[in-house]
Amino acid sequence: MKQDLLYHDPYSFRKQTLNKETILEWFDQCDAAWMHDGDVKKPHAKLRSGKCSNGYFNCSLILCYPNICQILGYQLGQLFLSENGFNPDWVVSSSYAAIIFGHEVAKTLGAKFGFTEKDPEDPKKQIWKRFTIPENSRVLQVEELITTSSTFKAVRQAIEKENSETVDFCDTVCTLVHRPPKLPIDYDDRIVLALVEEEVWAIEPENCPLCKAGSECLEAKKNWAKLTGKA
Repeated sequence: MKQDLLYHDPYSFRKQTLNKETILEWFDQCDAAWMHDGDVKKPHAKLRSGKCSNGYFNCSLILCYPNICQILGYQLGQLFLSENGFNPDWVVSSSYAAIIFGHEVAKTLGAKFGFTEKDPEDPKKQIWKRFTIPENSRVLQVEELITTSSTFKAVRQAIEKENSETVDFCDTVCTLVHRPPKLPIDYDDRIVLALVEEEVWAIEPENCPLCKAGSECLEAKKNWAKLTGKA
């Protein structure tokens, strides 16, 4: 039951390391994730763009539970510490879904928190205008979801351009969900550290292997129960 998530005490999870399966169970309880298991007798998703996909994640549906957001932020912060061995001075995130999650990671790491905003004239661009990060501060980027590198690169570009001081970005970018079309993936000078990592692709119907194999293609939101097998 979704309501059960409200009763998870964040402090009771401090001595636990959550595995991917547990986190995905929480996503499932919130109807926030689905992955095709390869069985072509089962349907797959048609996206708003008209493309076919083998997976779907909506992090907002799970992060709207403040206690779960706190638990997952703590888990990711601890994972960063175990992998890197230092606390950043600042954590920064993009607008808008990543803000509450990035704030929880910053709390775990004892860092200050700031966020970029979407450029009203170009939604693909991020702007940095509310904060000033001191010179040589170590800055960790945190997102709730990463599909490609475009958003976290836009965040970095905005800070490099608009922050009055030069800062030191961590080589690692942290996220709740990493869902590139193919793993492993090379982001040049950045390493993505995620609590959940899955290959999720979006492809034109004429090139979709599931369509070719006979899997029915359904609009995800209109047919969610059927898509997830909960009908």
